[in-house]
Amino acid sequence: MVPFPAQGHLNQLLELAHLIASYGVPVHYVGSASHNHQAKLRFHVPPSCTPGNIRFHDFPTPPFLSPAPSPNSPHKFPSHLQPVLETTSSLRSPVADLVRSLSSGSRRVIVVNDSLMASVVQDAASVPNAEIYIVNTVSAFALCWYVWESRGIAPPPEVEVDVAELISSECFPSLLDSFTDEFLKFVAAEDKFEKFSSGSIYNTCRVVDGRYVDLFPVQQRTAP
Repeated sequence: MVPFPAQGHLNQLLELAHLIASYGVPVHYVGSASHNHQAKLRFHVPPSCTPGNIRFHDFPTPPFLSPAPSPNSPHKFPSHLQPVLETTSSLRSPVADLVRSLSSGSRRVIVVNDSLMASVVQDAASVPNAEIYIVNTVSAFALCWYVWESRGIAPPPEVEVDVAELISSECFPSLLDSFTDEFLKFVAAEDKFEKFSSGSIYNTCRVVDGRYVDLFPVQQRTAP
């Protein structure tokens, strides 16, 4: 498990780690010492109840600035965390070493990474018995919306009219309104490394998001 160092992302991959571990599968959860501590401290299951087959790896990261959030920022995005994001590249080497170590004594190694950590796990693609799977931590609808707006295309006809109208209306926030330029550049850089993955995992359910779970892979392939 290679989570993105923000609480909503750390928690989702730790939830998945607990689910997988409940089937008796050994799980390795990697990150900086401070973010692993944060994930365990804020998790709804006490650390004493964490399954014994979940092992946390505290990898060193460079020092980073930790400014206070600005209440006057034009974005409702936690841009004060950007310095933390820039340190994630330092995890690439220790993650690669861990995957190689595990692969030498395992028939198969599955690397599950947050979509925003694709560059960190890229070296696992060269390990013969390792596979990479990306976790998308937002809804499938949000992923479709990102594709439509970033590529300047309209929702396909099968999307309900009211949704299409909502997206095109001024009251619906755009990517530029939602995220800072620095973060959008970070996302674009990570997207280039998703080619190494064997598949995707969506944190959603078909009852709520089924239409878009099916639609998103199609939009990715067909959008210009």
